[in-house]
Formats: sequence, structure tokens, C-alpha cells
Amino acid sequence: MVASLARQAVIIKSGNDTSILTGNYELAYALGFLANQLGISLSESDADIQDLHGKMVEELKNRTLEEEKIKRLFRMVRLYNPAAEWDAQMQELLHAGLTEKYPWDLYHAEGFYYE
Repeated sequence: MVASLARQAVIIKSGNDTSILTGNYELAYALGFLANQLGISLSESDADIQDLHGKMVEELKNRTLEEEKIKRLFRMVRLYNPAAEWDAQMQELLHAGLTEKYPWDLYHAEGFYYE
């Protein structure tokens, strides 16, 4: 349930200019999703969300992003200060973002769960 809500929150927030990420669960999905959509290699075996966050910010800071939702999502990721905590649900959310088959689709969760 938490994973599904975090996924939906990220998708909804990416459509708004004033949204922010509110936790590591949202961040984990957002990191995986950005990596998926932009062809960035991100290792699921890295269990340090602060490290993953830093790698993504570094990777994207000099890129020109075209899609508005991706720009908003990166802005939210860049501004978020992750806590050091990492758990199985965050790992699941990272994986879900990395393997997302239906980007921006709030109601189609087939690609969200492990196959």
C-alpha cells in the first residue's frame, strides 16, 4: 500500500510546479523512474539512498531536460534532502521506478510490481 501511494504521489506531483517530495519512499521511486526514463545506469544493489540521490543530481545537473514533468521531477529530487534510512519498501520502490512500464499512468500498476 505504501509503495503504491508513493508511486501515485510522485506521478501527481510531477504535474505541478510547486510540489515537493515528502519522504524517502517518494524519492526512491523518483530516482528509479528518472533513471528508467533517461537511460541512466543506477544500481539496485546500492542500498544508500543518500548516495543514489547524489549520483542522480550529479548526473542530471548539466543535462538539458526537454519534458516538463521530468524537469519538475528532477527539481523535486534535487531539492530533497534524504534521510539515511533505507528499507525493503524503498528498495521495492527503486525497483518499481527502474522497471516502470507505464510512465505517468496513475491507474495502470501492472508494470509496478515484481513480475
